[in-house]
Amino acid sequence: MREPHQGQLEPGMDVCDIAGDKVGTIAHVYRYAEPGVSATATATLTETAPQSHDEILEVKTGLLGLGSHLYIPLSAVQEVLHKDCVFLSSPKHEFERLGWREKPVYLDELRASER
Repeated sequence: MREPHQGQLEPGMDVCDIAGDKVGTIAHVYRYAEPGVSATATATLTETAPQSHDEILEVKTGLLGLGSHLYIPLSAVQEVLHKDCVFLSSPKHEFERLGWREKPVYLDELRASER
């Protein structure tokens, strides 16, 4: 089941940690294919496949997005403000421990939304 705010997530939005410090900008939102939606550029799961992994926000970090990328589960999104900023439920000093710097091996099972 998706959280209500997750439909508001779009590439280009700022991403902030729980303290309000900007950590980057959304590059892609990776989701499971909706029932009845055809695959686009990447492989997707079928309608009947279980959703056993988190959907992911790929976040560009650094000046002008030239830093590294974070792969943040959508379940870590605490709040979305008016299509301007996404707030996460953790401080940025915990990102390494949470494994958000590592690209998930299942990412190809999800489809990326880009604008």
